[in-house]
Amino acid sequence: MENRGKSPLSDESKQPKQKKAFFISADYHVYGERTYVRLLMKGRRFFRLYKFCEPYFYIDAPESQAQKILSACAFDKGQQIRPLRVEPVAKILFGKEKKLLKVFAKYPFHVPPLKDTLKEYQAYEFNIPFAKRFIIDNGLEPFSLVTYSRRGRILDSIVSSSARPIQLRTMAFDIETYNPAGVPRPTQDPIIMISYATNSGKSGLLTWRDTGKDFASILKGEKEMIEEFCRVVKDEDVELMVGYNTSQFDLPYLQARASALGAKLSLGRDKSSFKLAQRGLRKEAKIQGRIHADLYSVVQFLGIIGALKVSKYTLENAYRELVGKESATKSLVKKLAIWQMWDDEGQRKLLAEYSHNDSLETLELAQKILPVEMQLSRITKTPLFDVVSSTTGQLVESLLMRASFEHNQIVPNKPGEQEIRQRTANMIQGAFVKLPTPGVYENLVVFDFRGLYPSIICSHNIDPYTLNCSDCGKEESHLSPQGHRFCSKKKGLIPLVLEGIMEGRAGLKDKLKKLPKESQEYADVFAQQQALKILANSYYGYLAYARSRWYSRACGESVTAWGRHYITETAAKAQDAGFNVLYIDTDSLFLLLGNKTKEDALAFMKKVNSQLPERMELELEAFYLRGMFVTKKVAGEGDTGAKKKYALLDEQGRIKIRGFELVRRDWSKIAKETQSRVLNAILKEGSKEKAIQIVKDTIQALREGKVPLEDLAVYTQLNKDPDKYLITSPELAAAKKAIKAGKAIDSEAVIAFVITKSGASISEKATVLEMAKDYDANYYIEHQILPSVLKILRELGVTEDDLKFKGKQTGLEGFF
Repeated sequence: MENRGKSPLSDESKQPKQKKAFFISADYHVYGERTYVRLLMKGRRFFRLYKFCEPYFYIDAPESQAQKILSACAFDKGQQIRPLRVEPVAKILFGKEKKLLKVFAKYPFHVPPLKDTLKEYQAYEFNIPFAKRFIIDNGLEPFSLVTYSRRGRILDSIVSSSARPIQLRTMAFDIETYNPAGVPRPTQDPIIMISYATNSGKSGLLTWRDTGKDFASILKGEKEMIEEFCRVVKDEDVELMVGYNTSQFDLPYLQARASALGAKLSLGRDKSSFKLAQRGLRKEAKIQGRIHADLYSVVQFLGIIGALKVSKYTLENAYRELVGKESATKSLVKKLAIWQMWDDEGQRKLLAEYSHNDSLETLELAQKILPVEMQLSRITKTPLFDVVSSTTGQLVESLLMRASFEHNQIVPNKPGEQEIRQRTANMIQGAFVKLPTPGVYENLVVFDFRGLYPSIICSHNIDPYTLNCSDCGKEESHLSPQGHRFCSKKKGLIPLVLEGIMEGRAGLKDKLKKLPKESQEYADVFAQQQALKILANSYYGYLAYARSRWYSRACGESVTAWGRHYITETAAKAQDAGFNVLYIDTDSLFLLLGNKTKEDALAFMKKVNSQLPERMELELEAFYLRGMFVTKKVAGEGDTGAKKKYALLDEQGRIKIRGFELVRRDWSKIAKETQSRVLNAILKEGSKEKAIQIVKDTIQALREGKVPLEDLAVYTQLNKDPDKYLITSPELAAAKKAIKAGKAIDSEAVIAFVITKSGASISEKATVLEMAKDYDANYYIEHQILPSVLKILRELGVTEDDLKFKGKQTGLEGFF
């Protein structure tokens, strides 16, 4: 963060005092001729400390070149700049000791031009953000309690730090907007309500019309409402602000309306508004002196890593899946009717409850998922604002950077675009998969290797700098099935860090068994082990990721090769032991018990584990009463079993589903619900007849026009401006119709569209949900209902004609 100006820091001459406070995050400011890291701390409230620091980077050059490098001249905005000083240092580069030169600069923004001027030498660590560099170098951990010495606002030294529980004053907020055009227009459609809820138990609603609710405060108008919201944030001394999609919608809309009304949106501690920081494909709003966490980004992250399975990332779905409750008022209010409810005095009371509940439920969601994010922040030494919008690869990279510093290793450079293209073109062979024979089966057992890839990395010391080492010979080293050798004597950085993660998680899982599930300690420990699980499962992906600093094709392909070796070896042992191997996928083994007992299965697992490397373990996932595996058509091969597409009924009557449409958002609600009911009829009740009747009833309801339009909507997210697409798809056609009708559609909008009766092609018939008046029943029967259920019912001998009232029904007993 740059702010050249006169330094306000006149405290450096004061006597030092030792204090304690929690470290939260860091950025930097330039005052006059000096660069200060600015630390956000928490005592009774948030405050700032400042520390003078000089940025630096490394040059691979002999000490004899120090004077030449010191005299190098670069330019920044027309001004000549030179290194401040050069120091010789001994570091570990690519696994070997190396003498380098450490080059210091005056300002962080001087590093790139100096590095470019010294292009005849190889440079390192020149693109590590300055504040991140300070956190790493000083061993700081977000949310840790730091003992430090200070001179006024100047940080003199850090004495120690330790993990301690921390409570942040948290506020969830949400806005409602007037939307007669469907999508609200910030230049003309007002904000009608702002709700908030804090973890101290205070909640309220700000509005400018009477709602008849005690929790609502009535202001003179929209301008006064926005200003009152800023006052509430200040008076509550909010430390953590949370919302749902607030970076993309709520905050930008608040800013646009404040500007239109001549109001000041003072959300930061310095009375500033907010700034949008680019984080991958999204922008995240940063509020000065407070932490802002957009829970939409967290939920999306959980969806990407497979920890959350919802069809679309709405607050309602996330609340249901993660909190385990149904939204109190979501089903009572239609988004498109909000403007009408606002204008209707009789319905305004319900709208107020809806808005108020949004903040209460957002707060509940935050309390459920942010503890894991805070643990990720602690473990990876990354401020929470950055963690919330990070990928798993970025979190792993942060942890490896910290470990590199602690072990005196140079952090590898980011790859260039040409190198990335070469890596991407040279794909690594993946996991082993044995496809199942489609059908319905009874009495299954499923085993999983616990953390297969992490345990392989640790057991075989897989690291870019243990590869083909000179410390041990071929017979001593870990020889991968691909022929790559890994050192058996000197531990690599990646296995070292990963080993700590796995051991830490194992200890926490043991601790959880002894804690009462209702206790706060259980919640804290659970969050910590979940964070460690996320990190442990990300290391293989990072090794094989084309943009990784620690990328290694040899490492990546060795991990998957060992994975294929262990899973196929275990499957062969299962076959020899008399089990029928139905399906294998990466680290999972699906066996049919046949005439074997549960005790036989557990004895087999114990025997396998006695023969595996120390850190590897085969675990029981569950015994299943019944399972269904479906057919997939493969070009040139006909029908075969489908990968990751099955449904299993466990002994507690729960159905585990993988790969079916009900966990995808590009299928309509009616298709997902019909498929779910069909699976229940087959797996729980063993009734093909009931399953067929469910489909017939759905088809009849569609033909009679009895299905609500909301149940027919298909949700798809645009990834660029609608005008930039070259090919017209149904969602794009629907979006363009909406734009033509005066509705605002942005480049990352989630489009909900219905296939109507009007038009010749599917794209011509596609209309956004709020504009749809009817639906094409034949489309939904032929392209939604039948495809979603036939892949299930086909395994029971049911044809399309059977579902269209033409076929002859048979019993189910012949299929088990």
